[in-house]
Amino acid sequence: MADPLFLHEVVDIVGRGGAAYMAHVVAFDAAATADRGLALLGTWEVVGTTGRWPQVVNLWELDGWDGWRRLGQRTNVDKAANTELAAWWDEAYERRSGGVDRLLRGRSGCPTLASLTAAGVQGTWFVHERSEVRPGAGPDYLAAVREQRVPAMAERGIHLVGLYDSVLDDTEVCTIWATDIAAHTDLLRDGDPWPAVARRWCTRWHEELMTPGAGSPLAPPEDLQ
Repeated sequence: MADPLFLHEVVDIVGRGGAAYMAHVVAFDAAATADRGLALLGTWEVVGTTGRWPQVVNLWELDGWDGWRRLGQRTNVDKAANTELAAWWDEAYERRSGGVDRLLRGRSGCPTLASLTAAGVQGTWFVHERSEVRPGAGPDYLAAVREQRVPAMAERGIHLVGLYDSVLDDTEVCTIWATDIAAHTDLLRDGDPWPAVARRWCTRWHEELMTPGAGSPLAPPEDLQ
């Protein structure tokens, strides 16, 4: 079975528009606008005390390589004729000024939207890692995350959402975890041993924290937040 594919977006937000932009993302009609090429896995606002602000991170699960092809055709090659996309972008640009996207590949053990939903994985506090590894070392690093970090984090109530490397770059890796602020604070207070382990593969290791957009797939119902 082919590795799952994901579109990862880091979006620069205008002013205090993060919540409105994430609501716009949640309401995105992928069937009409992107030819069913992708489905939203999550949209999050970066916690400003831990990363660049104001920013939103979006993660979309692609419908395999066929979905990638349909997405590229509908939203790029045929962009001029895509009136649904033009309307969505016009509204989105009221809340954003630009961003950076990357095509990611889910490595062995990477959850999918279906498996996350089936397992009931949700969180109010998400850990977002974007690190650089030695060229070509991504698969080895992510295998170590799966074998060593995943079980240790699960014991603390911190659950894996994604385990990715970049399709178009040989130094980028990304992981995402779902938890709550108490569990993650305990990890930091106790001393997270992982950065020392990560240096075997990483040339730069970086995490930031995020909160989920209301109504997004991995956010708990609003009355439980």
